[in-house]
Amino acid sequence: MNTKMYTTAPLPFMGQKRRFVKQFNQALKEFENVPTFVDLFGGSGLLSHTAKRIRPDAQVIYNDYDNYHLRLLNVDRTNRILENIRNYTVNCKTDKKLPTEVKEVIIAYLKEQE
Repeated sequence: MNTKMYTTAPLPFMGQKRRFVKQFNQALKEFENVPTFVDLFGGSGLLSHTAKRIRPDAQVIYNDYDNYHLRLLNVDRTNRILENIRNYTVNCKTDKKLPTEVKEVIIAYLKEQE
C-alpha cells in the first residue's frame, strides 16, 4: 500500500477539492462509527484517497465517471508526448501562432500516438 498522504491530485482536475482537504480531514473525525463513505463526484479521487488514509477500516466507494484512472495509467506516456511537442516548438515564439509547418508536424505526431 502506498504510504504517501496526498493533498493534491497527481493530475489537475477541473473542480478539484484540494482546498477542501483540511476541512474534510476534520469532518471525517466526526464520523468514526460510519463504515462506508461514497465519493459521488470522485474526479481525481483525492477525497476518496484521504478518506481511506484517515479511515483505513472504512469502505470507500469512488465514482470514476470520467475514467480518471485511465489518465493516471498514461501519465508517463503523456509526459513523453508533451516533451516531444516541446521539442518541435523550441524555436517558435511563445507570443505568436505556431507556424503552419510546425502545427502540421505536431498534428501528424499526435495522430501517430493515438
